Amino acid sequence: MSKRRYPINPAEWISQLAGLRGQDQVALLKTAIGLYDSKSHSLLEKGLGIADILLSLGLDNETLASALVYPALQVNEIHLDSITDYLGESSSKLLHDVLQMQSLDKLQHLEQRGSLQLENLRKMLLAMVTDVRAVLIVIAERLWLLRQAKNEDKAAQEKLANATLAIYAPLANRLGVWQLKWEIEDLCLRYIHPDVYKRIAKGIASRRDDREAYIQNFIKTLRNTIEQAGISDFQVTGRVKHIYSIYKKMQRKNANLEQIYDMSALRVLVQNIEDCYAVLGILQSGWQQVPEEFDDYINHPKPNGYQSIHTVLIGPANHFVEVQIRTYQMHQESELGVAAHWRYKEGVLQTSNYEAKIALLRQIIEWQKEVVSTDSAPTAQPSKDLFADRIYVFTPLGDIIDLPKGATPLDFAYTIHSEVGHRCRGAKVDGNIVQLTYALQMGQRVEILTAKQANPSRDWMNPHLGYLTTARARAKVAHWFRVKECIQNTVNGRELLEKELRRLGISNKIDLNAIANKLHYKTDDELLAALASGDVRTAQIMHYIVPAVSEPDLPVIEGREDETGGPPNIQILGIDNLLTHIARCCKPLPGDAVVGYVTRNRGVSIHRRDCKNITNIGNDSKGRMIEVSWSEKHAEKYSADLFIRVYDHPGLLRDITTLLASEKINVLGLQTQRVSDSPEVDIYVTIEISSRTQLKNALDQLQKLPNIIQARRR
Repeated sequence: MSKRRYPINPAEWISQLAGLRGQDQVALLKTAIGLYDSKSHSLLEKGLGIADILLSLGLDNETLASALVYPALQVNEIHLDSITDYLGESSSKLLHDVLQMQSLDKLQHLEQRGSLQLENLRKMLLAMVTDVRAVLIVIAERLWLLRQAKNEDKAAQEKLANATLAIYAPLANRLGVWQLKWEIEDLCLRYIHPDVYKRIAKGIASRRDDREAYIQNFIKTLRNTIEQAGISDFQVTGRVKHIYSIYKKMQRKNANLEQIYDMSALRVLVQNIEDCYAVLGILQSGWQQVPEEFDDYINHPKPNGYQSIHTVLIGPANHFVEVQIRTYQMHQESELGVAAHWRYKEGVLQTSNYEAKIALLRQIIEWQKEVVSTDSAPTAQPSKDLFADRIYVFTPLGDIIDLPKGATPLDFAYTIHSEVGHRCRGAKVDGNIVQLTYALQMGQRVEILTAKQANPSRDWMNPHLGYLTTARARAKVAHWFRVKECIQNTVNGRELLEKELRRLGISNKIDLNAIANKLHYKTDDELLAALASGDVRTAQIMHYIVPAVSEPDLPVIEGREDETGGPPNIQILGIDNLLTHIARCCKPLPGDAVVGYVTRNRGVSIHRRDCKNITNIGNDSKGRMIEVSWSEKHAEKYSADLFIRVYDHPGLLRDITTLLASEKINVLGLQTQRVSDSPEVDIYVTIEISSRTQLKNALDQLQKLPNIIQARRR
């Protein structure tokens, strides 16, 4: 009935439908037509047109009856209460969904919205209905309007075509109602680019009916050839490419009409991959191929998982025919699975959850076609709760925001922009003030009230208080507090450092950025924040400041001193009561070969003999070196620096600190630095130990840890 002449005669339409489905199947449809009075002829004509389109899809009588009365419902000629009385509650609910979808037509400039907004609008249309048949009624109405628009002015035609092409053609594509999609797209192209449409139509040369007859003859020939080759379980189907599809391919490939080889196409479905290549061999031996148009997506699937063999043959009368060869499973995955054809055509990436719902919707439509021929009515709402996990709400400007079900105005604010969320002080929903914990509903208009300054509350991060439902929004709040604390830590760290510099009487200008780089921080602010938080000690920073002030040629360090001013474990040969300190540059331990260096104003600095500052000392300073040795009385604790290189992995620092703790070693400081363009990490650890033996044992144990590349004393 899809090629019926308009206007449709109601009596003839009912009579033909009774012949298709039986006389007992048309009572509901007669009731629907009877709801119109004699003055509503144009509305009934529209209802019959929409219902006839849906009849071509094989939909049930309840859907057809709802489509029949829908035009009268739009203009309040019929009310939903009357529909419940005459057609039943199910039809009333179905039409309620249709009215909800059509309310979005009031949004301005649909066709001018960005790709993300258009995608959200399509999702919203599917999410706001409880019955997928409502979507089909709206798509059918769009097709009917396009058919009637031939008598409209050009501006009206373009407006209708642009909005339909942006929203409803992709929906028809996703739901698999190809025959509606193809006609919708062709009519839209005819109104938007009439010259292009006419040029392609003329270039195709033969009429569509002739091309379809050509395809059917080719299918018959190919079936016989495959059967003769001994392949039994297969299907061959064909189609003629519609004008809009040819136009899009010309754009995509930047090609002219003569370079489009798949205006006629066949699809061969077989049981297994071996049969795919067997059929390919049959085609190669029976017909000439176009080599540059061959693609093997079975051996080399597309990124979305799509698998098939594509080839172009030169068929009878030198017509190009594209042939796709795939297994039944590949076809099922292509049509309903993660490699869904609509993703490839529309260039849109979706979540697997959304794809699963689209697949289920397509299966529901097929189920509707199957049950329509039986006496039993559908036993459940076809698409109820399929999209119940998402809601779609509007900004004051009419943009659509996609949120999880249960989202609050605060979630909405953080989805718009982090700064809007940080400054949020209240919200209006459909013009009314609501609490920030209010659960938003589908289709509501949300306005955020903001303060001049950002001031989030820590309560917002508490999932039990209900301010935020999305982890991403809570993370944005947490980040704001981390940044704020970092700023305060920077101020506090600067105060700590300045206090220490005043204590030591150091007034020289300090290059903190250089020190930050040596301690593996990006900026001086990061270093000061780490100082305030305890991640860096004042002594670590002073290590790079004091030498430059007090002893240019040798770095020095304050040691653990006894009552006479020197470490109790060092003996200076021939000299008593000299101030001694352990050098920071090499941090010698009892048992190390050591040497003393008499500084200008800080006594004797004790170094390892292999310390680079000692081995590189100038001749003019060698006279200041003196012999020292370890006494039998040792200090209880010494600091030592370790260098560890390791492959990065979860729990890395935990493993190292746990091992050191088990050796009864206290960790004084720890810094990490990633090796550029490598999975390796360098770790610098300052520890407190009692002997070289304890240090050796610790290094031995560290070397045994998984992923450790190197562990040594610095």
